[in-house]
Amino acid sequence: MQATNKLLIPKLGPHFLLPFGVIAFSIIIFLWVSTETAFTFALMALPVGLSFGVINPCAIVITVETEQATGQRLLPLHHACFSIGSLFGVLIGGFFASLAFSPLSLFFALMMLGILYGLTCLLFSNTQRQIRPVQKFRFGIPTGDTLFLGPIAAISMGTIGIILDWSALWLTRDIGLALALGGVGIFAFNSSEIVARMFGTSLIARFGERDMGTSAMLLGCVSMAAATYSQSLAAIVFGFAALGFCSANFIPLVMGLAARRNPENASKIVSDVTTVSFTGFLFGPPLVGLVAEYISITACMYMLSVIWGLSALMMRPYFLKRGHIPVLP
Repeated sequence: MQATNKLLIPKLGPHFLLPFGVIAFSIIIFLWVSTETAFTFALMALPVGLSFGVINPCAIVITVETEQATGQRLLPLHHACFSIGSLFGVLIGGFFASLAFSPLSLFFALMMLGILYGLTCLLFSNTQRQIRPVQKFRFGIPTGDTLFLGPIAAISMGTIGIILDWSALWLTRDIGLALALGGVGIFAFNSSEIVARMFGTSLIARFGERDMGTSAMLLGCVSMAAATYSQSLAAIVFGFAALGFCSANFIPLVMGLAARRNPENASKIVSDVTTVSFTGFLFGPPLVGLVAEYISITACMYMLSVIWGLSALMMRPYFLKRGHIPVLP
C-alpha cells in the first residue's frame, strides 16, 4: 500500500491504476483458490495482498479527492460499499454451497466479472494517466496524524475478528445455538452497519461527529456487553445489531478527521492511516486467539466492548460537536 500511495499513484494516477488492480486481483484470487498444496497456497497470498494493495489506496484517494471537489462526506458511503461486499460474499458463498456448486466454477465466474468491470472502467471512465509531483520514495516510521490515528484504526481492525471469526463458534458452542444460527450475529452486525453507513452522511450532519463517533459507540459497546452477560438469543442479536449500527461511522470519522487536519495532503494522509490500520490484521487475530484459547470467547466479547469504548473516548476531543460544520479540504 505504501508503494502504491507514494510511487505508483503519483506516476500513473488512481483512476488509471485502479482498473488494472481490479483485473489483477480477480485473476490472482482465482489462481489462489486453484492451488493444490498448502505451500503454494501460502505463496499465492503474497500477490493477492499486493494486488489488493493497489486497489485500496486508489479507491481511498479517489473518494477523498471527490470529497474535496464536492464538499460532501463520502467516506461513510465508501465504507458502506465495503461492508455490503463483505455481507454479499457470505450470502453468495452460502447459497452456492447449499447447491453443491463447484467452488472453482464460482471463483471463475467472479474472476470474469472482475475482469469485465476493470475493462469497463478502462474503456468508459476517465482513466488517463495523471502525472503528479513525485517526492523521493522512502519507507519510514509513521509520523504526525498517521502515527496517532493509524493505531486507533488498527485497534478497530484488529478486534473486528472477534465478531467475524469467533462469534459463530461462541453462539454455537458456548451459547448452544444450532449450527444453522451460528451466523446470526455476523448478519445482524453487518446489516445494521450497512444501514448506518449508507445514511452516515445524514446521521453525522444531524447528530454531529462527537455524538456519532463517541456517544453512539459507547451506547453500542454497553449494549453488546449487556447482551453478552444475558446470553439470551434475542438480546445477543440486538446487541450485535446495536454495536454494528453505533460503531459503523467511527472509522470513516477517523479518516475524515485525518483529511480535515491535513487539507494540503488529504488523500495521502488518509491512505497512510488506512495502511497503518491494516497492521491490526497482523497482530489482532493472534492476540484474540490467545484470549479465546486460554480464557474464553465470552471474555473476547467483553474485551471488544471495552477496547472499542476506550477508542471512542480517546477520539472524543477531536470530533466536532453537534452544529459545528466541518470545512472539508
